Amino acid sequence: MRIQLLASLTIPAILLFSGCGGKEEGLITGSGTLEATEVLVSAKSGGTLTALLVSEGDAVTAGQLIAAIDSEKVFLQKRQALAALEELRLNRLNAGRLARTARENLDNLAKKSERIGALLDEGSATQQQYDDLETGRKAAEAQYENARTSLAALDAREEQLLAQIGLVESQLRDARVTAPISGVVINKYLEAGEVARPLAPVATIADLSRMHIRIYLKESGIARIRLNGGAELSVTAWPEKKFPGRIAWISDKAEFTPKNIQTKEARSDLVYAVKVEVANPEGILKIGMPADVTLL
Repeated sequence: MRIQLLASLTIPAILLFSGCGGKEEGLITGSGTLEATEVLVSAKSGGTLTALLVSEGDAVTAGQLIAAIDSEKVFLQKRQALAALEELRLNRLNAGRLARTARENLDNLAKKSERIGALLDEGSATQQQYDDLETGRKAAEAQYENARTSLAALDAREEQLLAQIGLVESQLRDARVTAPISGVVINKYLEAGEVARPLAPVATIADLSRMHIRIYLKESGIARIRLNGGAELSVTAWPEKKFPGRIAWISDKAEFTPKNIQTKEARSDLVYAVKVEVANPEGILKIGMPADVTLL
């Protein structure tokens, strides 16, 4: 059986099978166009884009700042919350001193009340003296509990302010648009000075260090390949060069040959999609470049 070409170079993948008429008998081959993992980078917050630090074609690394959104108001909110936190901590110092003083006063009155109670039992003190001390002790106890409550309220307020600061810090981070992966900027959708909506796309980054291509095989071909099996790619731009690859995915579900296959008869065939990955350390393989694949 001779290899049959079933689609043009413009389709995403072309199905080819070889039997005895190729350069080597028994090889399974296919053609398609190279693709890369692309990530759409979006703004997490809305606002004026104060800086766009990349251009199309620029290489970026994961975590690199690629754009910044106006965050002046959020920064002022953070300063306000930090000032309130400092004021609260000063108030806590005062409240702590009052609580310690109230505790000492309560302890002193409790000791005096205990002594007067003993003297009252001996007949050396009057009931009025004991009652006055007990009244003072209860007042000091209430004062101490009030001081403790004030400290607890300040602790709760501090938690609120820390949460508020955490929120504005998160908003400040959202105003910095960073690259989620290392790769190359292939599209940008905004310019500095334009207003970005929340979740508006800013740029697309493609990881060109590893490319992939999708081909389609009939059941007879699927039976002869395995996951992580070897592959070899060739492209017209470098006809003398072979690019080693591996079978990264084999579909578990049959489908009809894609509709953009040229002949009606071929479109009626049931096939399985196969994804082949190829390393691209030199960056010479490009998205959309036609390639021929031989499964080893």
